[in-house]
Amino acid sequence: MWTIEQLEINGGFLPGLKLALPRGLTCIIGPRGSGKSTLAEALRFAMKGATGASKSRLDLLQANLGGSGSVSLVGKTAAGITYTIKRAYRQPAVLLSSDGRAVPDVNLDRGTFLPLDAYSGLEIENIADEVLGDKRRALLDELRGDDLSRIQLSLGEHKRALQANADRIKATQRAIKDLSERIEELGDVRARLTALGPAPETGSSLEYSRASKQEHSNSRELRKIDNVLEIFGSLCQEVEGLKTRIGDRKVFLIAEGGSANAEVLEREEGELGKLLINCEEKADLFLASLEAAAERARQARSKLLPVHAEQSARFSELRKQRETDDEQYRVRAELEQRIAKLQEMETEQSTKKQELAELLEGRKSLKASFLLEREQVSSLRDSVARELQHETGAKIRIGVRRNADDLAYRTTLIEGLRGARVRNHDEILESLLQLRPEQLAQLIQADDASGLDDACGFGPDRATKIMDAFRANVDPLELEVVDIEDQVRIELNVATSAEPLFKDASELSRGQKCTALLPLLLARRDSPLIIDQPEDNLDNHFIYETVVDAVKRLKRQRQMIFITHNANIPVLADADLVIVLNSDGRIGYIEKSGSVDDCRDEIIDLLEGGKQAFELRRKRYAGS
Repeated sequence: MWTIEQLEINGGFLPGLKLALPRGLTCIIGPRGSGKSTLAEALRFAMKGATGASKSRLDLLQANLGGSGSVSLVGKTAAGITYTIKRAYRQPAVLLSSDGRAVPDVNLDRGTFLPLDAYSGLEIENIADEVLGDKRRALLDELRGDDLSRIQLSLGEHKRALQANADRIKATQRAIKDLSERIEELGDVRARLTALGPAPETGSSLEYSRASKQEHSNSRELRKIDNVLEIFGSLCQEVEGLKTRIGDRKVFLIAEGGSANAEVLEREEGELGKLLINCEEKADLFLASLEAAAERARQARSKLLPVHAEQSARFSELRKQRETDDEQYRVRAELEQRIAKLQEMETEQSTKKQELAELLEGRKSLKASFLLEREQVSSLRDSVARELQHETGAKIRIGVRRNADDLAYRTTLIEGLRGARVRNHDEILESLLQLRPEQLAQLIQADDASGLDDACGFGPDRATKIMDAFRANVDPLELEVVDIEDQVRIELNVATSAEPLFKDASELSRGQKCTALLPLLLARRDSPLIIDQPEDNLDNHFIYETVVDAVKRLKRQRQMIFITHNANIPVLADADLVIVLNSDGRIGYIEKSGSVDDCRDEIIDLLEGGKQAFELRRKRYAGS
């Protein structure tokens, strides 16, 4: 747990505002236009910047900090370490340690160093409304940020490996197709050669045949040596890259400044450094060996060149001699060369097919590892959902439906159907969604319109049109690993505990949406929480029964800052600090601050409609 200790705003609508915040509940009240939302946004901006901010938030920040305005915030961690954050609009944040020194290599905008939860009423509604998408998942994912980062890093590596595998598969398939076309162009040269009958067994003929074959062998020899040299060059580049990564010592630092373990870890860093130097030396030796091997290959090539030249010269002489022979002899020689070329292409095609089979087999293993790690993400979300369910109680139900968010798959299918010239797209789309991405990818790869018809019942004509569109618009290798994310269900019991009826938050009224989300947001974690007017769509009974109870229970675990117009929150939840804002129309200012008792008159005036209205209601209730 960390807390916001102080806030200072320079410029804008709240110039010179200085604020010390307690650990528990702070309620900010005031008439409309007094700067309450401005204060909330200043706190949020200081910690998280403007990344992903809505237009209304950006406009508010521009109006208040777009000139020379700035925000300064002091936070303290559970270990008692103090940090100061200074931020101006469209300027990078500056993070300072307690002794005033800049703390490098910390991206505050990521929200992981000193996490902060901040929501407006509209943002809470947007989370409730998003059945498919990232907003609800983020509520769970942020609570396992470190674990998920590690898995996501590995997932990213697997995605890159799958993409590289897909690129090699497509390149190999293109090569096989090209070789097939070239083999087809040669025709049945073997049958044509057989039709010529036996060749005259003359010494010159045999020598010419051997020289012709040697000419092709020479060409293949040079290509093989050049291929070896290319591989050596690639290996040298990879070793150089490895040396560069080893030489970047910053990534191998493990000591944490200010930690009680710093001295131990600094010694370990020293030992790691020695081992890394040894790695660099071994890399240099390996690189030298590679370069020596490449040089040996170049020498072999150089030795071959004069031999090839001599053989080519002799072949030229024999070819000139052959030109004087009869037409049959010339045709035979041409066919023999074409057969030699055909054999070379057939051998290469066989090699490419074997390579393709190995790539496809390797892809199965890559996909299995990728899917296993995606399951780890789902398992983490399940565990978070169970923890939150325990905190939020029986009225709200939180769950994770694995592989239920098919938004990316749906988008791919819509793009795939473009140009299909078929009616009832929505009906077709729903039928296609019944197929797993890898199933559909296999059908597209095989151009199996009949299989698509069997699976979905489109009819032969429509299935053919749909398959033609998919083959034109969709890469099956990308389709088979398209993301199908988890769907986070947040449901509210809209009936009774005896006969419950749970509805998803997206199906609820505006007030019910906040009813479903607010207890979850309150119980989610122990970092500071800022909520701007959550009660706008909530009835007082729910505020008293659920919100106030949760705030009283949780305010010892986390710092809460509420912008509110509802008296129940500061009074019944016993706010540790009440801040009363006001304005003169040009600037806002703190009119008063203190305990609930200190600000009793202002609370009655602003939140109860005034003392007279409060007394009239009290008498009316007493009379009833």
